[in-house]
Amino acid sequence: MEAWFFILLTISISLILKAIFNLFSPYKKLTHTLPPGPSTFPVIGNIIWLTKSFFQIEPIIRNLREKHGSMITLYIGSRPSIFVFDRSLAYQALVQNGALFSDRPKALPTGKIVTSNQHNISSAPYGPNWRVLRRNLTSEILHPSRIRSYCHARKWALDILFDGLQSKAKTGEPVQVLTHFQYAMFCLLVLMCFGDKISQEQIKEIEDVLRRGLLSIGRFNILNFWPSVTKVLLRKRWQEFLQQRKDEEAVLIPLI
Repeated sequence: MEAWFFILLTISISLILKAIFNLFSPYKKLTHTLPPGPSTFPVIGNIIWLTKSFFQIEPIIRNLREKHGSMITLYIGSRPSIFVFDRSLAYQALVQNGALFSDRPKALPTGKIVTSNQHNISSAPYGPNWRVLRRNLTSEILHPSRIRSYCHARKWALDILFDGLQSKAKTGEPVQVLTHFQYAMFCLLVLMCFGDKISQEQIKEIEDVLRRGLLSIGRFNILNFWPSVTKVLLRKRWQEFLQQRKDEEAVLIPLI
């Protein structure tokens, strides 16, 4: 017990000293001026934000707009995040200065694992790999000429929707229409993703593992805060996160 107490005390003191050093270091004073935002206490502020889910952060950000203006800076995790609310400012940043903002930042530790080291279109850095992913998406799935080729897939998903609604209606219980529509659309996306029809059992298995991953995002956000420390203090949560990723790979990789 005394050994663990000494280790925790040492880590806590080290974190506090590092936060104070970062706060007053000359390097911090040389960084570019960022848009205004709420004051953030080193270490504590980051932990508070990491415990919030996206649905909790969004209304908070909207309220901060009234106080700080059309651009605000929030320290979420170990890096600053800038939020733009004005369409003209967004146009200047993303269109007129698109070359400066076309790249993506380095993924957080958990994001790096989830995206297979940023190898998907939503996280890959701007470059050859991203262009290949974009070309495959636009030419094989989103291009207007591909609409007719997916007519059999749409009919298959529509049959699944009708069968689900009819079978539920025969039981005499209330029918949750939205749930059946969501499942039918998910079946369509699975077919478009893997290029072939798969069994209902496999689809439900994919749905279950992806749903668990989405619902656990907020729980694993704290792991991005100084991973070298959380891997010791939150070892079981790291193991749970890695197991969740292994479950996803076990379900998806055999279908590729």
